Amino acid sequence: MEFKLIIKKINDTLTPEEESVFTVWYNESDANREYFKRVQNNYQSDIKEINLDNAWKIIDKNSTLQKSNKSYYKYAIAASAALLIGIAYFSQTKSTIHTLETKTENAVVEKNSDDIILTLSDGSKVVLNDKKNGVVANQENVVITKDQDGQIRYDENSKDHKGKVSYNTLVTPNGKTFQIALPDGTSVWMNAGSSLKYPTYFEGNDRTVVLTGEAYFEVAHNAKMPFKVFSNGQEVEVLGTHFNVRAYQNEPVFKTTLLEGKIKITEGDNSSLVKPGQQIVVSPDKHSMKTKEVNAELAIAWKNRLFYFENARYDEIMREIERWYDVDVIYKGKIPDERFEGAIQKDLKLNQVLKMLESNDIHFKISGKEVIVTQ
Repeated sequence: MEFKLIIKKINDTLTPEEESVFTVWYNESDANREYFKRVQNNYQSDIKEINLDNAWKIIDKNSTLQKSNKSYYKYAIAASAALLIGIAYFSQTKSTIHTLETKTENAVVEKNSDDIILTLSDGSKVVLNDKKNGVVANQENVVITKDQDGQIRYDENSKDHKGKVSYNTLVTPNGKTFQIALPDGTSVWMNAGSSLKYPTYFEGNDRTVVLTGEAYFEVAHNAKMPFKVFSNGQEVEVLGTHFNVRAYQNEPVFKTTLLEGKIKITEGDNSSLVKPGQQIVVSPDKHSMKTKEVNAELAIAWKNRLFYFENARYDEIMREIERWYDVDVIYKGKIPDERFEGAIQKDLKLNQVLKMLESNDIHFKISGKEVIVTQ
């Protein structure tokens, strides 16, 4: 894992491909997550002008710091092996390296548990719950609006884009879903506890986004620019189609279901073409891939505000409960071996859903934000 990717992650400047690489590394171990957190906590958030390539060369050459010809020019450089954590910087007025302290000079919108957050390319955050219909934000030549149906969409007021492509990130909290129309006209329905990173406009040879969680895509056809979804090391490539990707980080497998068109799934050294009505199940730990025939409409039952369980284990069911009702499930004893099959409306209250899931041997108790499972 290159240190540069960690710094780019902190600055939210990763490309979709780099985002996928970082996510795989981040999810590999608690040690990786702890290391990232330590670096993040020692990073000075108000350094905006960073030349990572030049800074990295300085570290690689183990050279002494040189004064810049530009006033107040700052470098962010990787910490040496001896430091292990933190970021150091220097300017023309200083010849020694200092460990930076985290600063919070810029106001940040704190995320409430029920807020749908749109993070813009400059780091500013928009709480979409609070926004009425109309213009949400302006970015360069792109206007972001919220329509009468509650979804956001991107409209270009000029085809003349200058500079690097910038990225936005949309996050849906537990218990909320949201719809977005991407700059190319692709519609995306996001399930609870999910995030989507995408460019404010598409250019180049493909259209690439990064998904964590679950989303249903209706991709606008463009044979010259294939659409790609990266999710925790998995890649879905399409030209124009309808499909659902389920890739939550706390799930043991990822499921991609095709409703219409054709897609190609790649994970590690494995790849497979998918036909309508098929579902690809990827086990990232084992790097295995299986294809099975399914009722594809049931895979997007969540989009119609339904839980749908097919021979589902209770731990699988309770992870759904956690995401939708924003609770923590605690097992008193082992996880029940029983399985459940059926559909339940998501509009029901938590205690009503739990009552339907109870049996002679399985009981639930709600205590604040916790659901206690006993046998």
